Amino acid sequence: MLIGAFSPDGNVHPLADRIRIVSEYEGMRFHPVVRGNFAGGYYLHERLPYSAADYYLADESAGLLILLSGSLYNRAELLQYCDKAAPCPDPELISRLFQKDGADFVKRVNGDFAIFIGHLSERKAYLFRDHLGIRPMAYYYDHGVFFFSSDIMGLCRAVSGSREINSEYLLGSFKYIDYTLTPDSRVRKLLPGQYLKYSVNGLRQVKYWSPEKIRIDRTISSDKMVSDLRSLVNDAVRIRCDRRFTAGAHVSSGLDSGIISALVRKEYSRQDDFYGFSWSPGDFTPVDNRFDERRLVVRSCEKSDIKPLFSDMRGADFIRFVSAFYHNQGYISEHKTIEQARDLNVNLLFSGWGGDDFISTGDLGIDMDLLTGLRWRIFFRRNPVTGPKQFIRNFLYFILKPSLGIMDKGTVQSFMNDALHVKKSFRRSNAVALRNMYFYRSRQQRHLRLLRFYHIQERCESWAVNGFRSGVEYRYPLLDRRIVEYMLKVPSEAICRAGLFRPILRETGKGIIPEEVRLNQSKNDPVYWEYISELTGTAAVTFMDEVTGWKANRDLHFIDFELLEEDIRRYHKNHDKTDSDILFRSLVNIKAVHEFTKTYRSGCR
Repeated sequence: MLIGAFSPDGNVHPLADRIRIVSEYEGMRFHPVVRGNFAGGYYLHERLPYSAADYYLADESAGLLILLSGSLYNRAELLQYCDKAAPCPDPELISRLFQKDGADFVKRVNGDFAIFIGHLSERKAYLFRDHLGIRPMAYYYDHGVFFFSSDIMGLCRAVSGSREINSEYLLGSFKYIDYTLTPDSRVRKLLPGQYLKYSVNGLRQVKYWSPEKIRIDRTISSDKMVSDLRSLVNDAVRIRCDRRFTAGAHVSSGLDSGIISALVRKEYSRQDDFYGFSWSPGDFTPVDNRFDERRLVVRSCEKSDIKPLFSDMRGADFIRFVSAFYHNQGYISEHKTIEQARDLNVNLLFSGWGGDDFISTGDLGIDMDLLTGLRWRIFFRRNPVTGPKQFIRNFLYFILKPSLGIMDKGTVQSFMNDALHVKKSFRRSNAVALRNMYFYRSRQQRHLRLLRFYHIQERCESWAVNGFRSGVEYRYPLLDRRIVEYMLKVPSEAICRAGLFRPILRETGKGIIPEEVRLNQSKNDPVYWEYISELTGTAAVTFMDEVTGWKANRDLHFIDFELLEEDIRRYHKNHDKTDSDILFRSLVNIKAVHEFTKTYRSGCR
């Protein structure tokens, strides 16, 4: 992780020390860097195999100061471009690239990174974030001083003092919000594919990546698409493997994690024990066992010589993780995975996150493309009028409503349920977030809007910081920028002609994952959700006794405590007449936000 303060006038503020203090945790060691107009530094973790050279470079001859959080993956290509024969640490490579191309160097890089470049001799500074936003970075500007940190919560906490916490940020557990928000409205996330330049002329934000300008390539056939993407997926995995780490991977019955875990295991074939981490419970017997994802997880792991490791989260763990919302941002199951990885000395986790939004895309937007592109023969083959009820339903839900911005009643009702115990004036979800998530007029527009929705980056940010605190790093091969850019070029008719639902990864997975997994159509894990529902209910009942204390928390002014207490009384009076699931979720979410505000406002870590 990185922190820093820069001023063109040399007035470096002591707030940098406060940012450092609130960001430190056991196992982390801060390395201060003070040079000219800059004060800050970087953290190393005792469980991660990085050295100072991986994070920091002072290039005296060029007057450059480089700080890096993350990795550059296309090093061979970049070394060749810089006419350098021997490998070198990433910060040194960044210095060479910057000297050659200036800030435009970032357009050549494929990686997960947050980079600070201080051009101290010219009293300028630059802050870069990778194309997809895998690495977190936030900044704050005050009285001529520019502050930044890859610990977003830590930066907010350091500058906020007694200021009111942004209510809209706290409401993210109850409705759709702008996920680029932070607890302090003055602290802003550096957006993906952008960089900041700060000098005596002020702060300037530059967008260096424009995926919306990518055009559909009608020459891409179905066979070429599958071949190209199979190669890209294999290479995306390969370049993210680092033998200095002990690796593991997420596993499930899905295509994304199944293929990624299998490919990563091949790269780490010399590692004795390779663990596949599943959120599903290891010793839980569900009431409904018609589909048990754990069986497919075991099959996938057996084929790839992976040791499956299921969750052993208990009720006490669940309550502890709910109370640790400041750290995990609500990713309770992943918090348990991080602890399991740490206990097994695994410090690098591969994930198939992001696949659903791009390479393993389903049907959404495809039929729209076929209609507007006059590919009617393919459209009616996919949507035969011989089944009129199904045809009308598909046309209504997958074409008409998304293109006109109409939400179906079931989704609207779910929003109402989630925000039931929020005061009416605070219940409305962010209109732009809803548009980005639910409304589109083409498959490409859906991809682009999901990028802007920011759920991809929000999860990556949370896992990056919480993982680093335990000495665990993440890699997401399916969010390789080349895969994303290629999917934006693919014509929908090429996806249709490949045949299967989610065809690209199904074709890629031939021979890699078991056929039972490759052809599995379900993405649901009923065992996991029944398990979480049971933990949620048990915890929620214990939280009912804490409501009086919550009412004294001024940061929870948006909660309708009168309705909450009424529903609790109804629950105690007659369980059967109360929709306990809605009540239980509300109690858990309010508890999480309450504990977040306590940690945020305290000096506790």
